[in-house]
Amino acid sequence: MNIIIKEIILILLAYYIGSFSFARIITKIFRNLNICKVGDLTADATNVYRNVSKTLGIVVWILDFLRIYISLWFVWLVFLKNEPELLILVGFSMIVGHCFPIMHRFVGSRGVVAYIALLFFFAPYATLIVGIACLVILIFFRQIRFIQYMMVIMVPVVYYILRKIETPMLFSHEVNVKYLLLASIIMGILNFFVSKRYGEI
Repeated sequence: MNIIIKEIILILLAYYIGSFSFARIITKIFRNLNICKVGDLTADATNVYRNVSKTLGIVVWILDFLRIYISLWFVWLVFLKNEPELLILVGFSMIVGHCFPIMHRFVGSRGVVAYIALLFFFAPYATLIVGIACLVILIFFRQIRFIQYMMVIMVPVVYYILRKIETPMLFSHEVNVKYLLLASIIMGILNFFVSKRYGEI
């Protein structure tokens, strides 16, 4: 199959897979609630955690993460083993679906956990380093919005530094840092529109 046709099919399928909202599904099954009418009105794991159930919120976080990570592993293994740049597009289309799901009138989540899953797939060490720093900031300063943007911006920077000092990249799928940087810029733009949709800016 032509690589362009294959990539288009994978992107469309990935968007559709990303459009399924675990926040909506889990809260409907276990609490018979419409999560979009609870708390901050977002179909988001954080909203589930804060306003429905901490346990269910953690479950949604894990499911959102695994959906992206496992899907990327499968597509990498079967279709795009030597095309990391095309694989990023597939992963990002799942995130777009997560933020703007077609079956929910394009009203979805902020996509931060889904994006962290993508980063962890391509740059696990950098993601872990930045994630630990974010956890410390969260514990001592409670700056949730700050650490969200920190994850988006700093992982490509740390990844670049690790590549420069030739750190062994075990369990990672190496990609040119410029593509991670571009993904971070696009994620920042997506997050801006999501925040604007919910009247946060």
